[in-house]
Amino acid sequence: DALTEKFLGGKEISVPIVVRGVANKDIIAYEFDLRYDPSVIQSKAVAADLAGTVSQGLSVVTNTAERGLLRVVVYGPMPIDSDGVLLNLRFTAVGKPGSVSPLTWERIMFNEGELRVSVANGQVELF
Repeated sequence: DALTEKFLGGKEISVPIVVRGVANKDIIAYEFDLRYDPSVIQSKAVAADLAGTVSQGLSVVTNTAERGLLRVVVYGPMPIDSDGVLLNLRFTAVGKPGSVSPLTWERIMFNEGELRVSVANGQVELF
């Protein structure tokens, strides 16, 4: 299967975060907290990548100080102008094959919270 990738200990995992309905809403900033299982995956030192995403003209700051919690803030002068991959989150696989880490949104806000947001939690499974 072309979509199946074998995750081995120490291998980097990129998790694309996809958004719909953000085009032409004048979004120049967003932030979120994402909870994960640090015994399965660990955030990389550079935990977010904007290259090739709808956020590529913005700046990103991440905080990985608390194990199992990734805090991300993205901001810039030019608004997001299309839907698609918002950013890619970067983790390292540290769990055993078959282990699963939930990806749970604890907080997400666009432009100081003026837009309503609907989210879907996800997961990373190592195999």
